[in-house]
Amino acid sequence: MAALAFSLYNFIAVRQQPDTDVTLPHIVRISQGKDVWFYLQPTLSTRVENTQAEVITGVDLRINPSNPSGRKSAFFWDESGAFTYDPARQALDYDWKADPSPILVSRDKPQQPLLLFSSTDWNFSEGGYEGRLTLHRESGNKPLTVDFCLELSVSAVDSLRSHGQNSWIGFRDDIPEARSKGCYTLA
Repeated sequence: MAALAFSLYNFIAVRQQPDTDVTLPHIVRISQGKDVWFYLQPTLSTRVENTQAEVITGVDLRINPSNPSGRKSAFFWDESGAFTYDPARQALDYDWKADPSPILVSRDKPQQPLLLFSSTDWNFSEGGYEGRLTLHRESGNKPLTVDFCLELSVSAVDSLRSHGQNSWIGFRDDIPEARSKGCYTLA
């Protein structure tokens, strides 16, 4: 009887929607000119054995000033890409891979898509920002959300402006001497 109950439990468990985890990387890349480009590579995975796969149908990014009077951003998922390393220049190159499209996540195939978000006619200024990444699921389950923070000093904003639209700067959330622990800040 116990074996039958265990078999029935396993049969039901492997057919349920997977429990998907989203983990943000320790580095995001930002470029700023007329617009802002925000490069983010989250890890999407599930630890549960399951015959079902999770389908991420859309991704939203919001980054707003911690100061309520600041102008809010309007980011959209522009495309997916990949970084390749050029050893001669000791630099990363960005390559377009796909337009926004569903992302399939299963236990055997965790995903690390490089997502490029754009915000037109908006720029960062000095201060703190609160971000939220939202992943919408085909299953109809509640969207997955991950919150983060971003701190920009005067020198970080100056660096973004001087590098321009086609050159990004890395911001990390694991810098020990950072003013705000756990927030992305200029490396």
